[in-house]
Amino acid sequence: MGQNKDDAKTLGRRSVLGGIGGLGALALLVACGDDEATGTTGTDGGTTGTDGGTTGTDGGTTGTDGGGGTIDANGFAVGSGAYLADKTYENPFTTPVAACTLYVAATEGPCHSNTYNRKDISDGLVGLPTRFDIRVIDASCNPVAGAVVEIWYASPTGTYSKAAETLNDASGYGGSLGDLNVAFCTGNATDALAAKWLRGFQTTGADGRAQFDGIFPGWYKSRTPHVHFIVSVNGKKFISQFVFDDTLTTTIYTQHGSYKAHGDKDTTTTTDSVVGKGGLTAEMAIADAKQQADGALLVWHSVAVS
Repeated sequence: MGQNKDDAKTLGRRSVLGGIGGLGALALLVACGDDEATGTTGTDGGTTGTDGGTTGTDGGTTGTDGGGGTIDANGFAVGSGAYLADKTYENPFTTPVAACTLYVAATEGPCHSNTYNRKDISDGLVGLPTRFDIRVIDASCNPVAGAVVEIWYASPTGTYSKAAETLNDASGYGGSLGDLNVAFCTGNATDALAAKWLRGFQTTGADGRAQFDGIFPGWYKSRTPHVHFIVSVNGKKFISQFVFDDTLTTTIYTQHGSYKAHGDKDTTTTTDSVVGKGGLTAEMAIADAKQQADGALLVWHSVAVS
């Protein structure tokens, strides 16, 4: 059964009000709604800046997990995406919206690679188990069914996986290994070169939603923590990113055991090279998040495309 709203505490943008591990619900703006910044209408071809900086110097991962997971002394879940298997959380998209602003495109960056048709994208990599619930809508706020949503992001130590050279034919979507700057994105770490974690795609249902079970992203120098995504509809691709509230990321990076060794981020949403450029405002790009009663995190975001 899903968790109700009383199962989580509230975390504001500026201060922690309490809750498990100091983490909780975020009352943040998303890409569509009555009280949102209007932003600028994006186009499929637009980019903003470059995905600069270097990968984290700590190239290792945080180990692998068989799926059982634990809850630590701070109330955080510790495990892989398998920790979330068969769990149902509340539907975060229940509030009606009156107007939708088209999401603004952003750079694909140098770390796109092959991808896989799967809900659990963690491949056993341990961190804070996180379910990503992404809703694709049109300019009239109607759900877009049958859209392919692909996401990829860095590990708790700031590295991307290389992904396999050859995809399983059943995956249905190839990505492009040729997009990947291997040395920059993996740090040439042995485990990252051999891995395919934190990459995957799903197809939206009638409600426009696609869900992924993974772990919370890590960070690397000169970029605020972020998740890259591609939405493909009727042969057209829309490329952009979403990011997170700075208080949320600091809480995770300073308290959760899988992230503490790498430390807190060096770039916030206000100093980032992508957010705030080309019309991609923080209000549009920051995803909502709520810690669940089991210590895992639910992250959700709406993406309006033309």
